[in-house]
Amino acid sequence: MLIIRLIRFLLGFVTFTAYGGFPERFVNLCTMNKIPLWNMKKSKDSITADTTVNGYKSIKASAKNSGVRVRITKKHGLPFFIHKNRRRIGLLAGFMTAVITVSFLSTMIWSVSVSGNKTLSDEQILDAFEAVGVKVGARRSAISPSEAAYEAKKLLPKIAWASVNIKGSRVEIVVSELSEAPEFPDSTTPCNIVASQDGTIMGIEATVGVAEVRSGDAVLKGDLLISGITENLDKTYNLKAARGKVHARVKNEINASCNDGQFSRLSKLSEQNSLFIFGLKIPLGIGVGEDNVYTEKSFVANGDMSLPLGKITKRVYYSEPCEAFPEEYKKVYSAYLYACSFRAMYLESEQILSSDFSFDFVNGEPLFSGNYECKKEIGKRLEIFVEK
Repeated sequence: MLIIRLIRFLLGFVTFTAYGGFPERFVNLCTMNKIPLWNMKKSKDSITADTTVNGYKSIKASAKNSGVRVRITKKHGLPFFIHKNRRRIGLLAGFMTAVITVSFLSTMIWSVSVSGNKTLSDEQILDAFEAVGVKVGARRSAISPSEAAYEAKKLLPKIAWASVNIKGSRVEIVVSELSEAPEFPDSTTPCNIVASQDGTIMGIEATVGVAEVRSGDAVLKGDLLISGITENLDKTYNLKAARGKVHARVKNEINASCNDGQFSRLSKLSEQNSLFIFGLKIPLGIGVGEDNVYTEKSFVANGDMSLPLGKITKRVYYSEPCEAFPEEYKKVYSAYLYACSFRAMYLESEQILSSDFSFDFVNGEPLFSGNYECKKEIGKRLEIFVEK
């Protein structure tokens, strides 16, 4: 229906009124003569309807044979608009320019979105697809979805498959990343399970081999936990690849200070702005190079959809050594180092059982200290070497 309305608007149509005579005969004659009529409305002594320009030119014979008189009440469509405003050249030129511009822009890609990625960032995927031609400002007809996905997979080995879906002026990139193959324990090489660090045993599960410790036992790093040497009834021995899990209470100490840190401060900032218009970048200043560049992009948005109009800012920060560093900055940096160490310990542990945290100044430098007891798996494989 929308296409029909568009065609009627481009070709033009008129609304007319037919009165007097025999209106029903008039309608039948128009149908016989293949004169299109729509939006017909009948009043007490007249009929109002729409028809094409050519249809109205052919309607006089039907009106004469039915005894009705017709009169145009309104004109619609582009031809009448142009004729009415033929002396307003600027308005017509602007209108035609707008039509041509919209028609041209409708053939281009306005936005590109990514979904399905887990470890790869959107920027990595967008950069790879931009290298194969899928980007804002590209012509839709120049993009081959299957070929673009195939070429992008070569640039991103972590992608298992990818698809490029073109929806109007938008492109949706859907990817699936490769999953790492599970590691299977070596069941052929004889080995023991020993302690990777000091601790107190909280639980042991010996799947293969003989458990050498019990809950509550204190162990040191390297102590035997699960033996891969098993004794048979005939007093002979078998060498096996011991397997199992050993959970222990372990102590961790974290100290973080910045007394040995080398500090720098910002000495210079170079910045370059560029306009981004449908994939075209227009520099507004002198370039800042390509090394150590931080790029910030901001686009005009319509709701959740970003339009291909915006600004790209490139910044390069230059620094110089700083010997005297403010005390507050040292505190913040020490806290950052402490947080990094704590995060690494937390990720290796199953549970934090107890904690003790303190902060003090040592030789004028801030020191963050912490003692933690954690539950973690401390077993590690140690191969049994056999003389041949």
